[in-house]
Amino acid sequence: MTEKEIIKYIDAGANFYVSMFGRAEHMEVVDNGFYTYVKPKAGEYGITFIYDIRIGELPAERQKILIDEIKSLNMPVWLDLLAEDELYRLVYGKAKVHGQTALSDEDEVYLAMLPEEKPLYHTGSAKIVQVQSAGEFAVWAKIANDILAGGKPDMHPVYHYPLCEKGLMQCYVLYDGNTPVSVASIMNNDGIASLELVAAIPEMRRRGFAKAVCEKAICDTFARGAKIITVRAVNAAAGRLYQSMGFKAYNYAI
Repeated sequence: MTEKEIIKYIDAGANFYVSMFGRAEHMEVVDNGFYTYVKPKAGEYGITFIYDIRIGELPAERQKILIDEIKSLNMPVWLDLLAEDELYRLVYGKAKVHGQTALSDEDEVYLAMLPEEKPLYHTGSAKIVQVQSAGEFAVWAKIANDILAGGKPDMHPVYHYPLCEKGLMQCYVLYDGNTPVSVASIMNNDGIASLELVAAIPEMRRRGFAKAVCEKAICDTFARGAKIITVRAVNAAAGRLYQSMGFKAYNYAI
């Protein structure tokens, strides 16, 4: 698999991940033929996000009109990593960086792992449970939302559970004794997987719990036949954690 193909999978993982937020009864997905966005229905809470932008082949004047339209929605935007430089500049207002090999602490890191690249993990004694019920999902969602969303129900503890029932999402909870302390999830797009929503409660960090729950998710995902797992680290420190699990960074190939 070439580096560019892997980056396309990283993009696909990001787009699929965002789409999952919209696949709940309190949310909606809007596709106008040029880009897609998710938003909550009237009176409901949920994330807003624009993704799957498909305007790269349009004339420059039409692109400008659509970009102004996108900006007017005032939502976060995911633009594919392989998007044209000028489109990147118009959307984000800055030049696209190519060939990054040295990353600052604030840089996002784009990573992937193929089945043959997975190292041998040393299984610990921690109890790790894959979510199999609505009650277990509520436990998972509380930790994910408390840590990653400031307590807001980005992942609704009830309405998003059908994603697990349909096999689109596999969620994991690691317990320290009887206390749930760390979570991770896999978004599963027909064997193209992405590792998402990784968190550990603050007082339990730096004890290997986040790494352990991720490694369990990775092992299960490859055992189910996934051809690749991607992940987007929010900063260089998170990127180093994923690299310690066997992921490779691909910022240099953009």
